[in-house]
Amino acid sequence: MPSKRISIGIFSLTGCEGCCVAILDLTQKFLELGKRIEIKNFRLFEEDVHLPEEKLAVAFVEGSALTADQIKAVKKIRKNAKILIALGACSHIGGIYHLKQYQDKKKIYNYVYRGVEGIDNLTATSLNKLVKVDGCLPGCPVTAEEFFRCLYGFLIEKSPEIKQNPVCYECQINGFECALQKGEVCFGPITRGGCGAICLKSKQGCWGCRGLVEDAEVGNLINKLRENHSDKKIVKHFEVFGVKEEIETR
Repeated sequence: MPSKRISIGIFSLTGCEGCCVAILDLTQKFLELGKRIEIKNFRLFEEDVHLPEEKLAVAFVEGSALTADQIKAVKKIRKNAKILIALGACSHIGGIYHLKQYQDKKKIYNYVYRGVEGIDNLTATSLNKLVKVDGCLPGCPVTAEEFFRCLYGFLIEKSPEIKQNPVCYECQINGFECALQKGEVCFGPITRGGCGAICLKSKQGCWGCRGLVEDAEVGNLINKLRENHSDKKIVKHFEVFGVKEEIETR
């Protein structure tokens, strides 16, 4: 492993911190990385949480910025980080919190907080709509191996690359049963792989948490899905992780 040591920060916004837990799945590999990186912020790994003002070579940001304070923090992180990476679906394409965009936000707020006032109720959005993002590690959650390759790439001064194979490719090479052939909703043909087709392994169709593959043929997939499902049902699945907006902006 190269001898160069770099400073990194892993910051969590609103979310389940599943991406951070996935990083810890590296176990011994992560400890070995610790010899080559200086961790300035990672709440699940150390007791002392540093401030967003600290200078960093690479900042990883996971979760959704759903409060005014979190938006301020993201802007400080961006200002002080040489490279900023969106970590996981919530920061990459909006994530699960994006769902409230298609509902009555006030009604949801009152249901959750029972009339309590003074709590921010901002719309969930991808990180790149708030600050400049230099790259992403997709998924819900990210994979430990992909994070390792990304960070190792920075150590050897090589930009991280996300493979553009669709989930269908990984599904087929692993011999999993095709959800589309069973008539289920599955976005495997248009979703970038790298997850090992984990949802198909669990006998559930892909819902696109890793975002669209570069040459996604969305129209062709929709026509296929219409053989068994209504447009309303298809759109609702596209809304789950924010894929709907990604399609609309292409």
